[in-house]
Amino acid sequence: MGLVDYPDSEDEDAEPVKTPPAKRRKLSTSEGVALPPLPAAFLDQYSSTVRTSTQDEPSMHGGKKRVTPHVEGNWPAHVYLEWHPTPNEHDLLSKLVTATQPTGDQSKAEKDASHVHSLLENDLGVALALHISLSRPLVLKTAQKDSYLTHLQKFITENSIKALTLQPKDLAWHPNESGSRWFLVVRLQKSAELDKLLQTCNEVAKAFKQPLLYAETDKPKGDEFHISIAWSLQAPRKKGTSSKISRSDSLTEQDIGIPYSLLQRLSSLEISFAEVKVRIGQDVNLVGLKPKR
Repeated sequence: MGLVDYPDSEDEDAEPVKTPPAKRRKLSTSEGVALPPLPAAFLDQYSSTVRTSTQDEPSMHGGKKRVTPHVEGNWPAHVYLEWHPTPNEHDLLSKLVTATQPTGDQSKAEKDASHVHSLLENDLGVALALHISLSRPLVLKTAQKDSYLTHLQKFITENSIKALTLQPKDLAWHPNESGSRWFLVVRLQKSAELDKLLQTCNEVAKAFKQPLLYAETDKPKGDEFHISIAWSLQAPRKKGTSSKISRSDSLTEQDIGIPYSLLQRLSSLEISFAEVKVRIGQDVNLVGLKPKR
């Protein structure tokens, strides 16, 4: 390494030479290169709030209380298919949510109760992943969690369940079990492979004495599978009337003023899934589906 060249003492009195700052060349829009999306495995590591307490803390979940309180030694689990909408798909879903917002004169209390809250983005405006549930909320004991995952992986592989391509059927409102919230959902068209996957997940849940999803019927109805995109505290009303929309209603342009063109675009989407996700506690595990030929 070369020696540092120190200035002479005479140079200390000399006025320093001012060098003009280098100009930065601006990149045109055409020169900008879009960054590739982050891999799903990376996103899974940051998909939930880090727990710092063994007690329930509603502040960690947007003020919501757990249906099943946290108990040390119990592991909440959920099986699902995850969908990351493309920018165009996200734009379409956002327009659908906006179109369902109630209009007309309302008091503040009525506005708060009827406001439709989007599930498409977080508070910072970052797009969120959406999902199709393949299980009810499960609670596994510490001694069960590894065995449960192993059994689920084994059953899905042995049943040769293929990768899925699903299409939306329509838009509807679904209440939760207590009726305290209503969810705006994209209902999906019937899929034999999706039914087969649900049956497999239910078989494993039953073996571990866990509740089953859509167990009230021998086979799930075609419109049971859905993707939630927004929620409201009360059942929305039909456009220009005082009658509330029921769970069985397929939303139309006449019902709530959603442009028919948006509903057409929705029904033309194709959503592909190559893996099942299994969340146990804060860990997300992937179970691959058989590739299509």
